[in-house]
Amino acid sequence: MGRVEVFLSLDLTSLKEALKIARDAREVGFKEFEAGTPLIKSEGMMAVRSLREEFPDSKIFADMKTMDTGSLEASLAFSAGADIMSVMAASPNETIKEAVKTAESWGREILVDTLGLKDVVERIKELAELGIHRICLHKGIDEGVFLEFELIDQLRELGIKIGVAGGISSSTIKEVVSKADFVMVGRAITKSKNPKESAREILRAVGLT
Repeated sequence: MGRVEVFLSLDLTSLKEALKIARDAREVGFKEFEAGTPLIKSEGMMAVRSLREEFPDSKIFADMKTMDTGSLEASLAFSAGADIMSVMAASPNETIKEAVKTAESWGREILVDTLGLKDVVERIKELAELGIHRICLHKGIDEGVFLEFELIDQLRELGIKIGVAGGISSSTIKEVVSKADFVMVGRAITKSKNPKESAREILRAVGLT
């Protein structure tokens, strides 16, 4: 497993505020940024385009949470500059197939989000056969903090990048990155009184600064 990717999840509704926090995080070493679903719903594809323009050398993830029109929404995300976009694991196989096909035509990646999924392991094994590139084991904001680390071990044999999202902080991230390929960190930074210092603490905790 190579360098763990630490994405800053910008689950905000103001693009101006999101870019300010992202700039602070970039200054201390963040290289991956997520245009969160609330930001995309509030600001549209301008959120993705702005992150791409601001950080041309960074990896940009558009958290579309697509459930239908897989090809269309993938095209929207990738044409705006995203490297990765998300489709929900609970969406129809046809939607995921269309998203994967479009991603591969762009040379980009599809991330499958497990939010709300009951039987994660069996469903992800099914989806692995459809060519998905990443899995995000996701505990939603309304649900709390991700702690189901045994799921990572159960899915590792699939040969797909595995990530975690859900209440990750500087005190919990070490356990996550010892197992995962990528991690999404949001509230620990975006809700902090000092986002730049909190971003620095996150990277310091995993030895990236």
